[in-house]
Amino acid sequence: MPDSQARPEIALALARRALSFVRGADQASASVEVVDAAYSRFARNYVVQNIGSLGTIVSLTYVKGKRTGSSSTGDVSDAGLRTLAAQASEVAAHVPTDADFVSLAKSHSLAGTARSTFEATAGASPQTRVDKLRPIFARMQRSQLSSSGYTTTQRNVSAVANSLGVARAWEGTYAGLELKAIAERTSGYADYWTRDYAALDSAERADLAASKATVSRDPVDYSPGTYTVILEPPAFVDCINNLYYGFSLAAVKEAQDSWMIDRFGKPVLSPNLTIVDDWSHPLVANRPFDSGGEATRKVTLVERGIPKGTIASTYVANKYRESPTGHDDYPTNAIVMPGIKSRERLIAETERGILISRTWYTRVVDPRTCTITGLTRDGVYLVENGKLTKTLKNFRFFTSMVAALHDVELGDTLYRSESSDAPQTLLVPVAKIAQFTLSAQTSFA
Repeated sequence: MPDSQARPEIALALARRALSFVRGADQASASVEVVDAAYSRFARNYVVQNIGSLGTIVSLTYVKGKRTGSSSTGDVSDAGLRTLAAQASEVAAHVPTDADFVSLAKSHSLAGTARSTFEATAGASPQTRVDKLRPIFARMQRSQLSSSGYTTTQRNVSAVANSLGVARAWEGTYAGLELKAIAERTSGYADYWTRDYAALDSAERADLAASKATVSRDPVDYSPGTYTVILEPPAFVDCINNLYYGFSLAAVKEAQDSWMIDRFGKPVLSPNLTIVDDWSHPLVANRPFDSGGEATRKVTLVERGIPKGTIASTYVANKYRESPTGHDDYPTNAIVMPGIKSRERLIAETERGILISRTWYTRVVDPRTCTITGLTRDGVYLVENGKLTKTLKNFRFFTSMVAALHDVELGDTLYRSESSDAPQTLLVPVAKIAQFTLSAQTSFA
């Protein structure tokens, strides 16, 4: 990674340099995002590709009166930044006035610290990533399985500077693994996301994926209905992500479509459920400010089943005369606090239910009840008398997450997990939901 581009102080200097080309604005803000990402992809128990990319994006917001214009560029030369400032100014000159605009973010001190960089990730080479994959291939071969997926190591740098005195920079490492163990007609899935690549135990993840791929040889039909389901972290994060959009003050007061409306302060969810947004949690360690440079505050969103808090960007908070929380209208640091039972115990205590590895194409049908629909993928299993007994074909689900989370037990271990519909990975445990509606079954596994 070229040090000249991916250091916080250099990124902040670049943001300030972009601001220096602004002319005639009442306020202005510049942000810089640098991503250095490397991937090792694999299929059929072989590494098939090592790739890497390094990109820098500079974004600028130009404010004149009640008009705001924004533009972005990957050209960090003086000429490129000069053009960027001119484009943002041009946009501001042609957009309608926004009577609700008050101000860009103002300078406030950041609270707390969290370790977000790890040498095991920042210094990883292609050989390092291949070595992580060797235990996976060995495990698959022992069970006569194939595998596919990828592992990645990344370094990210963010910086924001504005004309009101905000000047912030941050860097973090990020790594992960997505793995599918593949049998002739079934499969098993596992993933792992972390800031510290040394924490990734690929052999343990391979065991999990392989054990699910070999539950049974052929997937079977199973009648749709409302069942006890155990959502593994990739499935749980994809479903609860839709609940998270309702924590935005914009959803509550502007769109007025949040499930939280008329439920604030009421015990509508399980007393087992507490959700906090905390960038400084050691397993989160996210950027402590939002894209506009507003300092991010810790927010308790749900406490023992009672909805209590919202998050707000600077713009929305100013509009409704609330305090900004340093979020881009989504709780990017949300943590579902863990329970006291292991994944194995949650399964063992289930007389009859269904374990779901992963979901996708999840969409909101009714935001006021957080009713969602989507599809399962990469492994659905029947649980009988505390054991996985059969691999099932996939389902479409249709359920209210507000209703589903009224009766939930949570695993004792937190995992960063990923949803294609969430801005980034989120921290969740395994979740056992007493009533979850599977509305139709597909013809495939």
